Amino acid sequence: MQTTPLAFPIKDIAISPTRALRRVTPVAVEASEDNVTGVAGIALFGELLDRVGLVEVADRHHLRPIGPGGYSGGECYRAVVETQLAGGDFLADVSLLKDGATQRLRGSHALPSHTTLFRFLAGADLGRVKRAQATNTDLLERAWAMGAAPLPGRLTIDPDATYVDTYGKHKEGSRFSYKGEVQMSPLVGVIGETGDVLAIRARGGNASPRRKLASFIDECVAAVPRSARDRYELWIRIDSAGFSKAVVNSAISHKATFTITAEQTEPVRAAIAQLAMDGPTIWRPAQNADGELVGSEIAETTYRFAKHDLRLVVRRQKKSVGEQLSFDDLGGWRFFALITNASKEHSAAELDHHHRLRGGAAEEAIRQLKEDFGMNHAPVQNFFGNWVWWLASALSHNIARWLRVLALPESFATCRGKRLRTSFVNIAARVVRRSRHLVLRLPAAYRHAEAFIAALERLRRLPRFA
Repeated sequence: MQTTPLAFPIKDIAISPTRALRRVTPVAVEASEDNVTGVAGIALFGELLDRVGLVEVADRHHLRPIGPGGYSGGECYRAVVETQLAGGDFLADVSLLKDGATQRLRGSHALPSHTTLFRFLAGADLGRVKRAQATNTDLLERAWAMGAAPLPGRLTIDPDATYVDTYGKHKEGSRFSYKGEVQMSPLVGVIGETGDVLAIRARGGNASPRRKLASFIDECVAAVPRSARDRYELWIRIDSAGFSKAVVNSAISHKATFTITAEQTEPVRAAIAQLAMDGPTIWRPAQNADGELVGSEIAETTYRFAKHDLRLVVRRQKKSVGEQLSFDDLGGWRFFALITNASKEHSAAELDHHHRLRGGAAEEAIRQLKEDFGMNHAPVQNFFGNWVWWLASALSHNIARWLRVLALPESFATCRGKRLRTSFVNIAARVVRRSRHLVLRLPAAYRHAEAFIAALERLRRLPRFA
């Protein structure tokens, strides 16, 4: 019988619990098992972290110089990455890995407490940030050598700015952004063909989208594995924040082909108007123009910018009936433009199509960083500590991609972090010893059991780096 009285009367009737209704099965709850893990997937991503040598690389870079008896930088950095891979958004979520069964799966790897991890981030400086970035770069090279590299040919770098809520004005770098919220505005560099994150640079929330963009491009190019650069033709693809002399000169210094959305300045509008009003101008259909782009056409002209003669590729898009016109619309067309140093072997339509793809892998990578891998906030007050946390998010995101590409079935090659976790990471399983060996017993009803076992076998066939 119901024994807890209602706080205040309502018109609904509280019924007797003995009355027959649809309900969950009443059970008696006990906490007795100590050999069950809720993160069986640590057998997969833990194996991959061992293969690429995360702890050894981080310690080689002296990520956290510390006296005898303390946790090394590699041990702290690995614990942060594992927490994010397991779905943790906060340092305290390291508790996901603390049960006895999960600890046995982690083997001899140390697991610092969340207070130690807090000190690891709160005590960070620019040197620790650079060492974390160097660690990520080395691991990227190793994973690409294992088989996770993009196919030879074009390699596109997509640098972009995003906004991260910081939930407090007292965190270093927290400023009111143009959105009117207290945020930080990091730059993120992504490989357009694969979604690998090359680099992250933390910035204040009120930073201009183009601030430090040229030097960030230098950082992204430096993160591309040197041993693989001969396999690729480097392209840099940027929105209108990159419409500056510094960015153009940076791209040219790296011998990269670039496409940059042209800012609608007066000279650009004049060049577009001249092109649109010129009778002999040849307009060709845009590639893969569907949806609102149906009927779009492409033409080009030359444009002098940053002391270079560049191609100005213009796309005109037909206005819909009833759509509001703007001052720079001409003859019922809306115009979009980009500047590029691409050779004539690449048609204007091809360049426009490739440039439009920048909203694909790059934005998806940023979305996953923020929604699936812990980059949804700034966990500590220290500016550089949050930067290290975001670099760990980038590494977690990359590890998840490498795991999908190197070991999992093809149907998971581009899946979101949430699907990866529900299918292969956050799985309950029993950890037992049998004949001096540790055995992970997956549930019989687990539908991805065969794929899990096959993935572990594939990972164990990969080379292991020291």
